[in-house]
Amino acid sequence: MELTPENFDLLLSWLHPDPEEAGRRYVKIRAGLVRNFARQSVPVPEELADIAIDRVAQKLPEIIDNWEGEPERYFYRVAYWVLREYWTRTIITEELDPDAQIPTEKKDNRKEIRSYCLNQCMACLNPKQRDLIEEYYGGERGTRIRRRKELAGRLNIEMSALRVKALRIRKCLKKCTKDCIAKLDQSNY
Repeated sequence: MELTPENFDLLLSWLHPDPEEAGRRYVKIRAGLVRNFARQSVPVPEELADIAIDRVAQKLPEIIDNWEGEPERYFYRVAYWVLREYWTRTIITEELDPDAQIPTEKKDNRKEIRSYCLNQCMACLNPKQRDLIEEYYGGERGTRIRRRKELAGRLNIEMSALRVKALRIRKCLKKCTKDCIAKLDQSNY
């Protein structure tokens, strides 16, 4: 939604009855929002600040009569949700190849070592994590999507949150497996 002149005027009048003071408050709020977004390492803090302001202006006719307290609090609350939406949309998923081969002369032995280390690392996970990762990646390829949706439903979370959980557990397993393989390599030589 674009900020229309009427919405902007209503926004300024909500901030303060004096137009000059309202303008100063607007500039201060926007600068604070930009600063907060920048602290979160967001590459587009100005854009997110504008989105938050647009949303406040859009909601203003509904809340203006009932709002008590400083308007700045409402801006920062809306900004919090804008930031959460931004993070949800920009989650970077890293797909790891479960069949990736570790280059070595002893290929058959490497598979055994990798399998052993993976099993050791799986045993180190807490039971909830182990169950989640086994169910997330288990089963036939054609049924995985349905099973993952069911898993997300049982856990009462969104699919994107389930993907993030699985990614975090996978990263932990990958590091653990890599360290285990490195230790076994050192002990063999």
